[in-house]
Amino acid sequence: MPRLDRPQDVVQRLRGHWRRSLSEPLWGRSAILALNRVLDSEDEARLPHRRDTCLGPESLAHLVATLTESAQIVSLESALQLHHDQLPRIALTIDGGWRDVATRLHPLLERLAFPASVFLPDPTVRQPWMPDRTLIAEALWHDESDGGRVATRLAELDLPGAPRGGQDERKSQAIADYLQAQPAAQAPRLKEIAQTLWREELAGKDQMEPALDAFSVRRLDQAGLLRFGQLTDVAALGASADARRALQTGRQRLSRLCREPLSTRACTDPGDIATLDRFTRLDADARWLTRTPGWLEPGSDTRRLPRFVIGQPLASSTGKLFDWLLGHLPH
Repeated sequence: MPRLDRPQDVVQRLRGHWRRSLSEPLWGRSAILALNRVLDSEDEARLPHRRDTCLGPESLAHLVATLTESAQIVSLESALQLHHDQLPRIALTIDGGWRDVATRLHPLLERLAFPASVFLPDPTVRQPWMPDRTLIAEALWHDESDGGRVATRLAELDLPGAPRGGQDERKSQAIADYLQAQPAAQAPRLKEIAQTLWREELAGKDQMEPALDAFSVRRLDQAGLLRFGQLTDVAALGASADARRALQTGRQRLSRLCREPLSTRACTDPGDIATLDRFTRLDADARWLTRTPGWLEPGSDTRRLPRFVIGQPLASSTGKLFDWLLGHLPH
């Protein structure tokens, strides 16, 4: 096997593997990608505590260019339809309802005439939304107080050992390591802690970009490239006294903003399937987009659909992106 001396060699090899795969394994295939935030600065998006959930302008442009070269960027509805195209179909989705949808994402998509689906927080989700671990990370990052107010509060909430201090890459890495050390079983507790920090104004909201306002949602909806749906916290829905009403309230609110809201819903949870199964019966028309990676499988359960969540390292590296996508093809 020839030695690959340069990163470009690896990329070319993976790109060639992707193209050869198009002759059979990717024929008729479709996938959905999920983005969260697009920041003004690539350096900010590249910080260790952000890179798994954020993109910068360069990595976003690189992602779109990579997909354009080897796939079809289509609407969510097209990705969910059976097809026999040689090139795979890829649908872009954006979770959270951040204003960067209007300021950074839509201008690029408009220039290329590519569609996307945006999922806005419904009444079960804080607005704008980011994953719980990311919110805790941002709270720590923005806290430059001498005593470390956020770290002190986390210790009071039985999450000791959080980094303190200023803002530099070393602190960002320490935050990433600190949260990575929290086991998956801690997810419900981390959700409670994130909600507490948000409620107590310790999450650095004043230094974050605001949510999309109603005027912007209407304007983007009328422009035609973006369609809007609901982002739902399945765990919160499970704790609701009236889950059906919570679902209906979110849909009614969205209907006042958009001409044709998506019946498809997106989940904030990585994949709480047992809880999710309880709600598919409450909304017979809805499909639920999870945050579990995978290709869409023809003939499989179409009520729960996988998505590839894209962060800065994947978006900015053709090789990593192709390797990850190809690695999730069914054997």
